[in-house]
Amino acid sequence: MKIERIPAPGAVVYAWIARTSPPLRDLCNAVAAEVTAAITAGRILDVGTGPGYLPIEIAARAPGLELEGIDLSPAMVRIARKHAAKKGVADRVRFQRAHAAELPFDDGSFDLVISTLSFHHWARPLECVTEIHRVLKPQHEAWIYDARRDTTDEVNAAFRREYGRFVAFLFLKLVRAHSSVPRRELETLRASPEIRFSKATVIDRGVFLKLQLVK
Repeated sequence: MKIERIPAPGAVVYAWIARTSPPLRDLCNAVAAEVTAAITAGRILDVGTGPGYLPIEIAARAPGLELEGIDLSPAMVRIARKHAAKKGVADRVRFQRAHAAELPFDDGSFDLVISTLSFHHWARPLECVTEIHRVLKPQHEAWIYDARRDTTDEVNAAFRREYGRFVAFLFLKLVRAHSSVPRRELETLRASPEIRFSKATVIDRGVFLKLQLVK
């Protein structure tokens, strides 16, 4: 059974790891750059926002964007709100407790939906993706990122060269053991006849995967 939320003590630890881990910081910055290269005005939803670092970083880069972050963990929501206030973006970045399969937003509310390192928690991924489709505007996209469990030896070696053996060991052996997905899981979802998106593509991003969905 998948654990869909991180309890309070774990939320504090996760927030610290996400802030200090070089691979996770780099992922946050890369996704923020990708988002702001594609959209500089409008409304974005971050599903499974955790401590909220990604939407806060996006808001800092693009003043024309408004962002909503949802997470099932009340502790994560509290942490994210505190960070947004500290960074001075609480007027444009809002957080609330919600389930990815029951999003508290109207149809067609968002110009882009993103999610990073949350998919592996989803016990009902098809229902979550269906909800994402509902709140997304027509012809717009959703980007879902997660750690890839079944990387090649070449990818692992490149990761070790970039981050060093100790960080690579922590991420490749410990973090991915419980916080990652095999590529086939995203491919199965992508190919599901029940998926409502007009186009779905799984993209390799080294030790990460990106599921790109077009409404």
